[in-house]
Amino acid sequence: MKPQDLQRTAYTVECFLNALRLDDGPGRTELEEALVRWLIDEARLKEDHLIYQEGAISCYSRGHVSEHFEVPLARQTKTLWCNAAKLSAIDGPAFTQNAELVMLGTGGLLLAMPGATGAAMVKDKQRSSNNNNNNNNNNNNNG
Repeated sequence: MKPQDLQRTAYTVECFLNALRLDDGPGRTELEEALVRWLIDEARLKEDHLIYQEGAISCYSRGHVSEHFEVPLARQTKTLWCNAAKLSAIDGPAFTQNAELVMLGTGGLLLAMPGATGAAMVKDKQRSSNNNNNNNNNNNNNG
């Protein structure tokens, strides 16, 4: 495996665990390592993935659960999907009832990204708003 693939997988798993609102600590570190190792296993198919639902992470390989981890300290209520490169919320009832993966996107999961804090996001939004106001003012003065 290329180092950049390992790095991407580790980053994606970190985002996944952040989205679960799991606090840092030895238990999280062990879980993170186990999930990364599972995803980078050479026997993995591209379609293999992780699902978080109702306090547990299941590792799906070839359509079946091959590993299962209880995560009672997770504070996420949404059902989440993750592979080695992507993270998404999914429709929990569709998955439970029909094993359907209906991707809902990453909306609301942005705080899962390391370094993305609410204050930083507000500051960026304010900066963008200020730029738009400046552009509007310039356009109004020139026209």
